[in-house]
Amino acid sequence: MKDTTRPKKILLIRSAANTLNTTINSLKNEFPSSKITVLAPETARKNLESNPNVDAMISTGTINRMSLFSLKNKVIRKIRFGQFDLAIALYNIDHGMGYSNIDFLAWLSRAKSIRGYNVRGTFIEFNGWGVLKKYFLEKTSFTWFVINAFTTIVLFAFITLGFLLEWPIRKIFKITSSQDPSQKQKKAGLSQHTQSSSIHSIAPGVHQKV
Repeated sequence: MKDTTRPKKILLIRSAANTLNTTINSLKNEFPSSKITVLAPETARKNLESNPNVDAMISTGTINRMSLFSLKNKVIRKIRFGQFDLAIALYNIDHGMGYSNIDFLAWLSRAKSIRGYNVRGTFIEFNGWGVLKKYFLEKTSFTWFVINAFTTIVLFAFITLGFLLEWPIRKIFKITSSQDPSQKQKKAGLSQHTQSSSIHSIAPGVHQKV
């Protein structure tokens, strides 16, 4: 009896080149009769066409980062209407964090199943909710990173500015204090009081001597 649950058409998103060959081998071992279509930049065409396990390629052009907003409409239509049974996202790391844009493209294909393969050749399965959850976690982590970095920069700027302004403020305060008339009057009054006290202390001695 023919197993109709096994995917026949596979879309593989080449988001991590060092995971490509391992993933293709794993897919061919699991689904020998499947047809693999690779979504990749135009620069990868030569290598993909020479790979006997790759049946077709969808070129993304010369873009550096694959996402919904960077792909042309005709490329998105090929992904959505390709009638793929399985969509594959490639990760350079085990947990796949940082690849929510690739997961979204895999989900966009409307494939029956979605997988994320890592460098060890193992995979995780996910759905639309999994894509949204990963996107939220990635953006939240990035937001907190930006907030912490901004706060650190602001505090450092204030501390540096305080050190730079400390010396001139001290200098200005010192000059202002030396030119204060009330301070001069206090010093003059103190000097006169000291001289008067000296005269009074000497006078009795002089009278006794006479």
